[in-house]
Amino acid sequence: MDAAVVLPLALAALIALALALFLQRASGALRATRRVERFQQDAAALGARLDALLAATIVQVDGVRRHEVDASTVLDDLADTMAALDGGLADAEGLMAPPAQAASRLGIIAEVRHAQRALDMVQYGCQLAAGPRARARSTESQIAIKRGYLNLLHAREALAQHVGDVAAARGAVERTWRTSGV
Repeated sequence: MDAAVVLPLALAALIALALALFLQRASGALRATRRVERFQQDAAALGARLDALLAATIVQVDGVRRHEVDASTVLDDLADTMAALDGGLADAEGLMAPPAQAASRLGIIAEVRHAQRALDMVQYGCQLAAGPRARARSTESQIAIKRGYLNLLHAREALAQHVGDVAAARGAVERTWRTSGV
């Protein structure tokens, strides 16, 4: 074969190979971006659902804490909220996080569990307040309700922070940075 024919063919093959490698890398980057976006959307939806659930529960518990609502009237709602938190925990554990945001996924799971423990404490306090010896155990019930209430507030706030970290795609190192917005 003539060099005038082989050289352009070799150059065309080299260009085709380079283009194929570029497209392969580009498709990998696109898949990674889609995975991050899907995780962000799923985490935001879960966070919004849990935030609304916790907000409504916090309002009810605050009413009990302030003696505006009878503790026995919220026990069924608290049980429903606990069932919803169980579902939220299953959804949080099912989130598929990219490696850079695995810590945020674990943080979301931890805060849902934190909210469950807080709700357990509120339920315990409400059961004491609604029980047959409510007057004798009034202090214990009020302490359990107040501690559970405060823990619900903290769990909701921390959950919102983890979901915000996911939305901003901040990694573990960036979460520790303190900036003044400059």
